[in-house]
Amino acid sequence: FGELITLIEKDKRETVEVVLPYSKTVFSVPKNLYIIGTMNTADRSIEALDTALRRRFSFYECKPDPSLLGQSEMPTVGIDLELLLEKINQRIEVLLDRDHTIGHSFFMKIENKSDPLEELKKIFENNIIPLLNEYFYNDRSKIKMALGPAFVEEKAVNDDLFFTVDSEDAGFVEYARKTYEIKVPDTLEGFRSIYE
Repeated sequence: FGELITLIEKDKRETVEVVLPYSKTVFSVPKNLYIIGTMNTADRSIEALDTALRRRFSFYECKPDPSLLGQSEMPTVGIDLELLLEKINQRIEVLLDRDHTIGHSFFMKIENKSDPLEELKKIFENNIIPLLNEYFYNDRSKIKMALGPAFVEEKAVNDDLFFTVDSEDAGFVEYARKTYEIKVPDTLEGFRSIYE
């Protein structure tokens, strides 16, 4: 924004003007213009801009609202989306923080309320799991803590995978005995296991 960010301050509107660099037009912001925007607090790449904006705007927190999922015209059959989202977000808040909770909008787009399984699978495959991978830096044990064992399969490391060594590294094999593989359940029971 450069100096243009100054023009949106209440006491600078209509009183301060700038000349736009390309068009050379005189520009100011009228007093009756309302600027409303949204910002995802989990996105720290805009932190410098965030600070500049915070000084010029009022901020209102808009947390995910799982209750909207229970108020739809026709409830989703076989799964309580409201409870599912509440449980995931409670776990994320403990494991990370409340700025990284999952929004209700992912689940609002489910069209087939009588048979939501395929849409749920896509939402988790394309949205929820990639987001959690990013949040937890691909630490799948934390994804397992957030979603449960139906979503993350624990695999033991074979004893014959490594050569036998007599060094400090031999203790690593004892410690790092598990690997994890993400899987999306094929049944609604798998999704219900998040909250049951």
